[in-house]
Order: sequence, then C-alpha cells, then structure tokens
Amino acid sequence: MRPETTPASLRQRLAWWMIPAWAVILTVTAVWSYKSAMSAVNHAYDRSLTTAIKAIAENTHATEGRVIADIPYSAMDLFDDEVQERIFYAIIGADGKLLTGYEDLVPPPLLRLSGEPATTDSRFRDHDVRLAAMKKRLFDPELENGDTVTIVFAETIEARTHLALQLFFGGLRWQILLIVSCGVLIVFALSRTFRPLLALCESIRKRDAEDLTPVPEGGVPSEVLPLIAAINVHIGRLGRMLEARRRFLADAAHQIRTPLAVLGAQAEYGERQADPEEMRQTLSSMRNSIQSTKRMANQMLTLARAEQANGLIQEHSRIDLVDLVREVTGDFALLALDRQIELAFENDTPRIDFDGSPVMLREMVSNLVDNALRYTPAGGHVTVMLRGDAEGIGLRVCDDGPGIAPAEREAVFKRFYRILGSGNSEGSGLGLSIVREVCLAHGGSIRLDDGPSGRGLCVDIRLKAD
Repeated sequence: MRPETTPASLRQRLAWWMIPAWAVILTVTAVWSYKSAMSAVNHAYDRSLTTAIKAIAENTHATEGRVIADIPYSAMDLFDDEVQERIFYAIIGADGKLLTGYEDLVPPPLLRLSGEPATTDSRFRDHDVRLAAMKKRLFDPELENGDTVTIVFAETIEARTHLALQLFFGGLRWQILLIVSCGVLIVFALSRTFRPLLALCESIRKRDAEDLTPVPEGGVPSEVLPLIAAINVHIGRLGRMLEARRRFLADAAHQIRTPLAVLGAQAEYGERQADPEEMRQTLSSMRNSIQSTKRMANQMLTLARAEQANGLIQEHSRIDLVDLVREVTGDFALLALDRQIELAFENDTPRIDFDGSPVMLREMVSNLVDNALRYTPAGGHVTVMLRGDAEGIGLRVCDDGPGIAPAEREAVFKRFYRILGSGNSEGSGLGLSIVREVCLAHGGSIRLDDGPSGRGLCVDIRLKAD
C-alpha cells in the first residue's frame, strides 16, 4: 500500500514558484551587472588607451617622403606598472605595409577608422585584447601611395576583467542580500497573513458538534471570502438536512405513538373476548389500524425522500411524462371502478420529455390521484390532464368532491393537517405535503382551485419545460 503524501502547504507552493523566478531574476541581473561593470571599466581604461594612441599619432610625421614614427615613452607610462598587461602597437602605411610595431596587428575590418580613435574588443596572438585604431594624415606630397597612416594600439584585458569581476561580485552580494531580505519579509508577511486563517481553523475545530452557525467572515483576507461563503452554504445545507431529520423523527414519534396505542388496546380487548365473532371484529379493526399505520409510515418515508435537503430528489433522469402520468392513472383504474368513480386521463401532446426523478414524480401523481379518489363520492368524476407548451408543463387533477375552502388551501400543505369534518379517516395528512415537496424540488409551482363547475377541487401544477 502506497503511503499517502502530505499535500504541499501554501508556503511550499509559493516557494516552488518564487525560487525559480528569483533564480531567473538573479541570473538576468547578474548578466546585466557584469556587462554594466565591464562597460564602466572599458570606459575608464579606454581613456588611457586613446591617450596613448594619440600620443603616438602626435609623434608620427613625414619628412622628404619618409615617415618617421617616434614612439614616446609617455604613451607606455600611461598604464599602471602594477598591472601585468601586454601592450602591442603598429603603424601601417597607406600602402598597407608595416612601418613599425607588430606586423600581424591590424584593425578589424568592421571597425570604421577616422581621425579620432575607435575602440573595440578583438583577438591577437591568442590574447583577448582591447584595441584602438585611428588614421592620421601626414600632409607630405612626396609620399608615394598617399599620405595617410593607420595607427593601431592594443592591450590585454586581464586587468579590466579583474576589476569588472570585483565590481560585479560587489554588486552581486547586494543583490543576493536584497533577495534574501525580500524572502524573509515574504515569509513574515505570509505568517501574518495566515494567522487569521489559522485562528479561524482553530475556532471551527473547537466548535460543538451541534453548532451549525455560519462561519464569521470578519478578519479574513478577501481572497478567502468565497471559500468562507461556500463553507457557509454547505453548513446551511447540513443544517436543513439535520432539521429535516429531527422533524421527521419528531413527526414519526408523534404520529406512530397513537396508532400503536390503539393497536395495543385492541389486542388487550381481543384477549378478553371469548366470543369468536367479537374476536373476528377485533382482528378486523386491528388489520385496518395496521394498514392505516403502514400507509402513514410509507408516506412519511416518501416525504423524507422528497425533501430537497436530503438530496435524494436530485437523482434525475430523462423521462416521458405522458407515459408516466398515463401509467399511474391506469394503476388506479380498478380502485376507481370499485368506488364507482369515473377516472379519465387527457393530454394534448403524444410525448413530453422531462428531466426529473421518476420515483418522486410517480409518487406525486399517485398522491394526487389517490386523494382525488378518496374524497370523491360514488358517481363522481376525477380527471387527470397533462398539457405541454413552450412556456412549461401543466398537470391538473380535478374532482367533484367536497373541495377545500379557500381559507384552508394553504394549511393543507402542512404535515398531518386534516380538515375537520372531512369525513375521511383513512388519510394521514401527508399526501399534499409530498406533492408540494416533489413539485418544489423540480422547480415547479402548485396551486389549489375550485373544480370546473365550481364544485370539487383542482390541483394545478406547473413545471418548467426543458
């Protein structure tokens, strides 16, 4: 079994991002610093170099067609004796022949020469050198092939490189110190920044198991507020789910206690009877009580599943509502026939596709039809109508029973609410509660109206079309 790896902390992730960035920045600044140091050193040393070549140029002149070059010692004295540099020079005539100096010391082809010294980096006899070159006109008409000479002067760059490295490492130390200081400040800032989060984590860890109050949003960074808001939304869901559980347990305990007490009394009464007929009547009453209790328990479980807080209603699939409503209506055909009630199904669309929970939608339609049949007298009518258009889907179940007074129509959606004098003791008061929960969970609405002829009740449900 592979050991679980510990997720990287925000500090570690930030370090993994910042260390390469700092390395790149340090590399770029180091290259730039070295080039800047070398440029500054060249600028300083080039003054001596150009002064030396000008001194040579001043002592170069022509007499009676001959070029005389007198290399002054002052040109060499311009360089520090402590610096062990090699110096090279050459004076080249207008015809390209060497007049004095090193024969193979020539200016680079790309170096543009004029009456002022031009400097560049070059290579001479396996040495990296700094080279200066210039042209000088001697104004002697007796000179053959022209009166212009080229003066070249070069020195090795060990001293320049040594000084540039000293400047570079001096600046680099400050750059490293700056980056390290920034790193320390960032670590300190992160510690200060994460302190409210750690305090928040500790407060949540110390919470009581029953404490589902929202997490306070004060004192935390704005970037964390969306996370706190999401946690509070989840806490709200948990609170609603736990409240639904408590409500279900309280309702179950309250509603089942009475039927169980009745069953116990009926059993005790039956035990005292010696007449078989009385015992049969007692057993028949117990059976009716058991069936009523069973129906109530089933409806309570269905209602618990239908509540949005439990999440079971969210198990959706693509279904055909026409087939579902027709099938459920057909399941009640024998019951309607037995009670001498005309049950009809009407629809204007051969197929209505809908994304929902088949089990819960079937339970919703079953409760609507069952309620209508329970409260409709013999000879009455129950009509199930399904309509679909671009605006939505309409499900309407109408009966011509006693109906519900307008003042009672909102209250009947409450759990276990029974209308006094309804004349039906078989119901549990949960049917319309289940219908409303399923309807709301599917984004629909429900309304109670009078029957078509002003008598009875119509339950009108509207669902959003996909």
